[in-house]
Amino acid sequence: MFYTIEHYPDPTAGEAMQRIKRKERNERMNAGKRFEADWRDSIVKAENVWYYRFRDSPATYYGGAQDGIRFAADNICDCLVYAYPCLHLFELKTVETPSASLTSLFGEFDPEKRLYKKEKHLLEMARVARCPGIDASVVINFRATGHTYACAAGKVLRLLDDARAGGRKSILEAWCKTHGVEVAGRKLKVNWRYDVMGLLEALKEKTNENYQDYARP
Repeated sequence: MFYTIEHYPDPTAGEAMQRIKRKERNERMNAGKRFEADWRDSIVKAENVWYYRFRDSPATYYGGAQDGIRFAADNICDCLVYAYPCLHLFELKTVETPSASLTSLFGEFDPEKRLYKKEKHLLEMARVARCPGIDASVVINFRATGHTYACAAGKVLRLLDDARAGGRKSILEAWCKTHGVEVAGRKLKVNWRYDVMGLLEALKEKTNENYQDYARP
């Protein structure tokens, strides 16, 4: 029982926290959508290149909540790009700092399954990339430095394995620089343009590299 006004809970506290969380979530989503749009616009005018972006699940517009949604898309990646002779699967991520938490990139960690929520997509990407002529990469954009890297899905999975074993909870830009391919970027007034064609050329030599020996049941 509450005896004085000081003991009563603030009825607006929960609502205020929800507003703050929604604002932070929308800011992250907007930054992600801008990066996806910049990535698309860096490709669409190129010759002899096919680009396809998977549609978002309706849950995306409800902060990721699946409640009340009967059918929800569960896409393997964000987009496909084909440039002869390779098909590329890209999962696009953008983070504000040079160090990003693994949960912000790959969803909440399930302690029972010992898996991140979106890790199943990385596993599927790595399996698909065992096929000749297919590349699967996680593209991580670090907004603080303006640098972007494409990291093979298999290498990212190994990072997650090492993180679980060593208690690590973040991915550093230095790791991406060592293990990924840097994608040149050019800042416009508001948006960015990325040298995706240069990346595709570089990945021709790396297709199937570091995937064949990666396996997990």
